[in-house]
Amino acid sequence: MPEITHRAVADFIDEYSVLLELSGENAFRIRAYTNAVRIFENFQGDLTALIAAGELTSIKGVGQSLADLITEFGASGSAKAYEDLKASIPQGLLDMLKIQGLGPKKIIAIHQKMEIDTIDGLEQACKQDQLSQLSGFGKKTQENILKSIEHRRQYQGQFRVDVAGQAAHVLLAALAAHPKTLRVELAGSLRRRKEVVKDIDLVLSSDHPEEVSQAFAAHEAVEEVLAQGETKTTVRLKNGMQADLRIVADADFPFILHHFTGSKEHNVALRARAQSGAMKLNEYGLFRGDQRQDCKDETALFAALDLSYIAPELREDMGEIEAAENETLPQLIQPKDIRGMLHVHSVYSDGENSIAEMAQAVQERGYSYLGMCDHSRSAAYAGGLQVDAVRRQQEEINQLNEQFSDFHIFKGIESDILADGALDYDDEVLASFDFIVVSVHSQFNMKEADMTRRIVRAIEHPRSTIVGHLTGRLLLEREGYSVDVNAVIEAAAACDVAIEVNANPYRLDIDWRYLRQARDRGVKIAVNTDAHRISGFDHIGHGVDMARKGWLRAEDVINTLETEPIAAYFAR
Repeated sequence: MPEITHRAVADFIDEYSVLLELSGENAFRIRAYTNAVRIFENFQGDLTALIAAGELTSIKGVGQSLADLITEFGASGSAKAYEDLKASIPQGLLDMLKIQGLGPKKIIAIHQKMEIDTIDGLEQACKQDQLSQLSGFGKKTQENILKSIEHRRQYQGQFRVDVAGQAAHVLLAALAAHPKTLRVELAGSLRRRKEVVKDIDLVLSSDHPEEVSQAFAAHEAVEEVLAQGETKTTVRLKNGMQADLRIVADADFPFILHHFTGSKEHNVALRARAQSGAMKLNEYGLFRGDQRQDCKDETALFAALDLSYIAPELREDMGEIEAAENETLPQLIQPKDIRGMLHVHSVYSDGENSIAEMAQAVQERGYSYLGMCDHSRSAAYAGGLQVDAVRRQQEEINQLNEQFSDFHIFKGIESDILADGALDYDDEVLASFDFIVVSVHSQFNMKEADMTRRIVRAIEHPRSTIVGHLTGRLLLEREGYSVDVNAVIEAAAACDVAIEVNANPYRLDIDWRYLRQARDRGVKIAVNTDAHRISGFDHIGHGVDMARKGWLRAEDVINTLETEPIAAYFAR
């Protein structure tokens, strides 16, 4: 049986309890499962061993039916009771769970009293001012629900970069392995590492386009072939994404790759440069008169226009062409430049793994240090650390550090920024940490001026080291709270406080569009995974991608420092 974590079990039971509530199950049974969520959130034993031994009922509060459910989940990742229950609930009610401000109780009230079981019906009720008349609702709730629905519609058909990237690389690997493929690359916004994309673009060269096209259309990830021709095949994948494959002769490859990488604005600017040099650039080639210029790759294409090579991440018409002309493009940070993982959570708060397990995983990935940052005490929903827990954790870190010769764990905390901008412990406790990440986790609806003052005050605290996930956004799910990012950058520059690029693909916050400005103001950046489990470390590449899009070099990022220099940075 694969290893199963207490956090995975708690999340599964939580989902099951929500389904029970939506199905109209009695309150006693629902309460039993919600209590079980807390049991497994705080469980410290070896669940895998207990499941294998059939001894889950030895845990206080776990009866046989719950033990059976968990055992089945541990073996297969789901359970028949869960799947049957989910299938019995109208899909529209499940969709409503994704609407901000709606929980099971409110959804049941809407369904029972208004006979609404779709998002469209809910939207109509809001627009007709009917929902606000329902007991337990009001004008503000109705307004927020409508905003959430509009937000979801705005991003319909879009996908986070991690979802799109995973699907694209499966296709890319299959095409690269095809014997008739000469060259193949990702293109489009995914190659430019945009945080949200609509589809997948692939460019391939081959002397046998029909064979490659047939193999692409027949791939197991494909749900439906939308169009198929000699030079272009379009499919819809099983994950709902559209993928376009363009097949060309090898001599055409650099030109079509550049064209379909984009962005549109970059392409327009580059075509204008070609015209100023009495040339013409399009997807078919670079021409001087009727004579096409030979370019073996994109580097040669840029060189033919008297430009340094421009990395795909920078192709947004934001000054990259001028910098390439003047040879002032930055030497962009690379994943190998990262020397340690900062802003990491453990079982002390809402993480899935122990500090020792997280440290081992970081070492195995070749990094030199780990910065533990569990939640502070105000984040009770996330198991925030009371002062005694802080002391226990710091003692455990001391003991672990004694065992290391070439690795170090830094003592940190993710301190909630309280409503008035204060940090979450008194100065004596704050002084016990090597570094402090300050983040907003509550009261997102403050006015912009108030939220800005709140964050700036936290930055001005002498113990603050890094501002975490600056806007609180969740991509495709939740807009960030209102904050003057420019004012925060100015405060960070004045106080020598770093700003985080949160590498979690749900966040990718601060937005890359602000990074160059922060860099130019002298603000250092921390590329942090915010990992709550070992697998979270693998998100570091997304953070590096955002740093590259923001024109950052290795020297602009604090966790490219080796252990002793970053220790000095923390202690300054």
